[in-house]
Parts: sequence; structure tokens; C-alpha cells
Amino acid sequence: MKLHGFSMSPNTRRALVALEEHGVAYELVPVDLMSGEQKTEAYRALNPTGRVPTLVDGDLILWESNAILEYLTAAHPEKGLGPVSPRDAGEIARWMFMNAAHLSPNVARIFAHTIRLPPEKRLPQLVDEARVEVDKSLGALEKRLAGRTWLAERFSNAEISIAPTLVNAPMLQIDLSRFLAVQAWMGRITGRPSWKKIYD
Repeated sequence: MKLHGFSMSPNTRRALVALEEHGVAYELVPVDLMSGEQKTEAYRALNPTGRVPTLVDGDLILWESNAILEYLTAAHPEKGLGPVSPRDAGEIARWMFMNAAHLSPNVARIFAHTIRLPPEKRLPQLVDEARVEVDKSLGALEKRLAGRTWLAERFSNAEISIAPTLVNAPMLQIDLSRFLAVQAWMGRITGRPSWKKIYD
């Protein structure tokens, strides 16, 4: 199994944490986003979107990090990171989809318009709007996590999907101390061996 990705990418790290949690053997094949390797013909033959990561498992070529999470849990149900009932499936999917559609894109906008783009291309209004949307997602997480350890009945793909989006919150001036349950939940996730191996 090979994961083509950029080691600093939250999306790549999401897939790497999942691979570690499942305990499967894999090789990380670096894709240098800084030099534009993701735009090359060779990489686009694997992933026509030119994004990372891309998982290659035999004749399967799979991109989109959440899809990789779903594939790994289906292949290794004994690890218990996927749903065990229809209700559980809905709960895990709720948070994965919220992250993909709302939280992650708005965190990316904050990053782009405060750090990545040159100052003359940054749009403060987009940052302000993105912060409002991030707070909506954090508020929903806070409500769900009140009195709970995990988003579903146990540590699951919901955590693996969301946590890499929030790891750089301090750098982006996203104050998780306003969401104490989310802050404690992130502490539980970042203490896991899989997380420490990828992020340390």
C-alpha cells in the first residue's frame, strides 16, 4: 500500500493517522507541493484533481482523504473505526461531512488569506466570514461533546477526519479555549500513539 502525499498537508496527515490506527503496512511517497509536483502528468495519471493524498492499494487508486478513511475501515472492520449500526453510520458521517463541507474549507480560507497568499491578494472580509463559519462548526462540536468522550460511541473516523483541520488553530488565531469540550477532545486525540507518530 502506498500513500502519495505531502507530509505537511492536513489531508495527507488525515490519511496517515488512519493508516497508523489500522496498523497496516504502507509507504509514504512524497509529492512536493512546493515545486508543483502535483501538477505533473505522472501524478495526474494517479489523481486527475492534482491534489493530495492518493492511496494505491494493488489495482485500486483512491483519492479524497475521507474516502481513504472509509476504505480502510471497510477493509479492517475489526479496528472499530467505522460504524457498527445505521445510527452510528449517520453520526460518524455527520461530522465527516461537516468537516469536508464547512469546517475544513473555511479554515483553509483563513490560512490562505492570512498566511499563504501575498499580502496584496489577501481579503480580510473573507477571513471574517470564514471565522463566523468556523465558529458555527466549533459550536456544534462543543454541544455534541458536552459530557462525552468522542463524537460517536468510541474513537472513530469522525475524530480522524476533523482533528487535522484544527491542529493549527493557534497559528490561525482560532481560539479553542472558547470551546472547552472541543479543546479537551483535541487533547485526547493528540495523545494517541498514531497522532504522535505522524505529528511529532
